[in-house]
Amino acid sequence: MEYKEGCEANIVSIIYKDPERFFDHNLEVDDFTNNIWKVFFAIAKDILTVENKNILDDITVGLYLEKHPKLKEKFIKYGGYDLVENAGTYVRSENYDGYVIDLHKWAAVIQLAKKGYPVNERLSDFADMTADEIYKEMEAELNHIFINVDTQVKSYNAFDGLHSLVEKLDEGNGVGLPLHNADLLSREIGGLNFNGNIYGLGATSGGGKSTMAINYIFPSLYKNNEKAVFIINEEDETKIRKEMLIWVANNVFKEELHKYVLRDGNFDEPTKQLLHKCADWLEDKKENKYLTIIPLDRYSVKAVIKIIKKYNALGVRLFVLDTLKESYDSKTDDIFKSMMRDMVTLYDVVKPSAKNVGLFVTYQISKGSYKSRHYTNGDIGQAKSIVDVFSVNLMMRHPFDDEFEDGKNELSCYRLEGKNNRSKIPFKLKRDKKYLITFITKNRFGATDTFQIVSECDLSTNIYKDIGFTNVPQDF
Repeated sequence: MEYKEGCEANIVSIIYKDPERFFDHNLEVDDFTNNIWKVFFAIAKDILTVENKNILDDITVGLYLEKHPKLKEKFIKYGGYDLVENAGTYVRSENYDGYVIDLHKWAAVIQLAKKGYPVNERLSDFADMTADEIYKEMEAELNHIFINVDTQVKSYNAFDGLHSLVEKLDEGNGVGLPLHNADLLSREIGGLNFNGNIYGLGATSGGGKSTMAINYIFPSLYKNNEKAVFIINEEDETKIRKEMLIWVANNVFKEELHKYVLRDGNFDEPTKQLLHKCADWLEDKKENKYLTIIPLDRYSVKAVIKIIKKYNALGVRLFVLDTLKESYDSKTDDIFKSMMRDMVTLYDVVKPSAKNVGLFVTYQISKGSYKSRHYTNGDIGQAKSIVDVFSVNLMMRHPFDDEFEDGKNELSCYRLEGKNNRSKIPFKLKRDKKYLITFITKNRFGATDTFQIVSECDLSTNIYKDIGFTNVPQDF
């Protein structure tokens, strides 16, 4: 307990001194053994995560304690704010990660002691060892004892446990947040599964990546009571707010409103009334905090990771990065190598064994793809290895002029109807409508590149809906 107390004091002192460090690790009150530091940590955690405050100064803590008299009594008894303030002068924030590692190490040693392991005589040795070294030592002792008892590798009968598996599958744990009005696409990829998966959406510059990310995700958030954080680096927060106003006008109130109207301003009275009505509809939902926008002045993967850690601690499970690019603080001149390394770093944060959250990434495909008909992962260019950590990769484009009805390369499209969708009804792309073709170039949850999804899509009004399938011929 005495060894562990030093770690606890240092961790809590740093959190009060530099509150942002709290979000670097998922510490809980039960991780602390000493009641003094347990109380001080509980107060800090509540202020940062429940009250969403960013500082832990004397006034902020005092106001919080006025609402919690029992905690206030203990806080004063244990030395009050002066205790952490004085302790903070002797610790460096840069050592925070090391103190957390030591905290978990001594917690493990305490558990060993409670279970009767002979650790008392080794405490001074353990102080100079890492948790992994202690584990390996214990493992070696157990292996030495049991080496002649059981040399069998654990195995499973493939024909056993199937009924419990069926029940688990019946719960639908593999299905994620549906993409709004993208029923066909959601069916193929299983929606956005938050359990450590990365989803990519690629298109040419100006191809509608950002708009479609909003059209897919924003409506599903409030319909499914989920929260997301949009991290943007090419626009400010007004970009998303304008997209939402357009979406509500056309999809909720069914009033045709084009983006150029917002761009040009000087609204007539009906338009202004409509926009205020849309604003009212959106502001009615602001307390739920379905969507948080974070614009980055300069894109850095380190900044994105800090945001993911912070907001995941606040309960957010879905993050959108719009748009993936090279970090400004990259240590290589090869852009594609930097982006590949950044994607691996991001995956290490969101994967199931880490934060276990979903990440939706938009990116720009290579300029040479403007003339491509059939998109593949090769159209990403030199940075195509970013797809290695994706669970799903989507690429999209608008139809070429000769792919419409009566064109030289007219696309054969069909929709599924009837019982169990067994009837394939053909249709053609009409020139008086706007479409989007989506390619599924990687899909760990279903078919990959066996067909393309056709959607009616007007990026000027944010009206979007999947309508059928097609097969775009390969480019040779």
